Amino acid sequence: MTQVINIIAVILTIAVLSRIAGTNPLFRAAQYLFVGVSLGLAFVIAFHQVLMPAIRSLSTGESSSLLIYAVPLFLGLLLIPRAVGGQELSWLANLPLALIFGVGAALAVSGAVIGTLLPQILDSARPLGTDPMAIAGALTLAIGTVVILAGFYYTVPPKSAGGRVVSLAAAIGHWLLMIAFGFFFAGTLQTYLSALTERLNFVLDFILGVAGIVR
Repeated sequence: MTQVINIIAVILTIAVLSRIAGTNPLFRAAQYLFVGVSLGLAFVIAFHQVLMPAIRSLSTGESSSLLIYAVPLFLGLLLIPRAVGGQELSWLANLPLALIFGVGAALAVSGAVIGTLLPQILDSARPLGTDPMAIAGALTLAIGTVVILAGFYYTVPPKSAGGRVVSLAAAIGHWLLMIAFGFFFAGTLQTYLSALTERLNFVLDFILGVAGIVR
């Protein structure tokens, strides 16, 4: 059984790597298989862990279950006219969609403020302390934050004295942004190369194992 799984893994790996030579039927088959398996797995998980527990809870008739599951089920039913193409009642789907997008936007904004902006502000305003390296790091962080924010400040006239200062700070901030993006890109590329190396080693080990060659 393990050998069969390894054969399938090798075939799919080669199919995905064939994208290097351009779009081809082998890559498309692997792509469609991945999408189909992902959607199938999501449907099975949603059916067994969301829909069936909701139906069982509603069948008990408990008030708490009705309050927890009845409203989401009702909102989900409102999506059916949009899915089946009923134009007369398709406007009903706007209600749950608006709720989903509104809650999603609120979570995204609150997550950005609580998880990114507020910690950045608090870390920039921390006490310097007595350690020279900590002082240098705190000052670098504070100055870097200010000059990067200056790169998005467009309301000062560029001809004025304040505008020239902001323009200089914005230029420095743009360079810092490019450096940060370069680090992010390098980290992402390193992750992809690590995954590629692991897959190539897997395929090579499988081929050598079939051929009876020990590395």
